[in-house]
Amino acid sequence: MTKYTALILIIALRIIFHPSNAQTEIIPFGSLPSFPQATTTFSPAKFISIEGNISNEKVKLTWNISENETADKFEVEKSVDGKTFLIAALVFGTDKMNSDQYQFYEKVNSGKILYRIKLINKNKELEYSKIIEINAGA
Repeated sequence: MTKYTALILIIALRIIFHPSNAQTEIIPFGSLPSFPQATTTFSPAKFISIEGNISNEKVKLTWNISENETADKFEVEKSVDGKTFLIAALVFGTDKMNSDQYQFYEKVNSGKILYRIKLINKNKELEYSKIIEINAGA
């Protein structure tokens, strides 16, 4: 008898606290209205210029790029033979619109050093700068 009483009690409570004529619950912000998607054209950053020189016993590389807001980072690479380039530095891009200028400094070593910059765009597209040759005195 106790089982039947418990079952009737559960059914009665269910009806009282969850009537069948209740409206479905509306959750605020449960679904967002659909808006037309804006199409954005991605114009990757490009090198405008790059130059290098020695000043105060330091190598100074300066480069300018267009479409700066799409640039993610730059890898400054150097080589002594022009074939094998190693990363000398990592420079992160800014979110400044249009063009921007970046610089890299490094203590000078004697001999010939070749530098290039790898531009990595936010869409992971790559571009390499021209190679800059620096000749430091012995």
